[in-house]
Amino acid sequence: MAEKRQEREIAFAETCDEPVKKIIEKAFLKHGVSYLIKVDKVRERKKGRFESRMKYCFYINRLQTEEAKAALVEQTLDENSVHYLL
Repeated sequence: MAEKRQEREIAFAETCDEPVKKIIEKAFLKHGVSYLIKVDKVRERKKGRFESRMKYCFYINRLQTEEAKAALVEQTLDENSVHYLL
């Protein structure tokens, strides 16, 4: 018998700034939102050389989207530093 796979985690937000990542983590912990952080190394070519930076993508439980939105509304985050994926 085939088992139905349920996708419980959804991509919620992503950022490349370390301080913003810590602010989001603290907000989620304060509001009881379960999350997973996926880290990707992004390489960009600038002026003949490569620069790399880390991109942090926050995945949350799909049933906690309202709590996650409420947690981030309380924070004063710059729109350029956080990209919401919902």
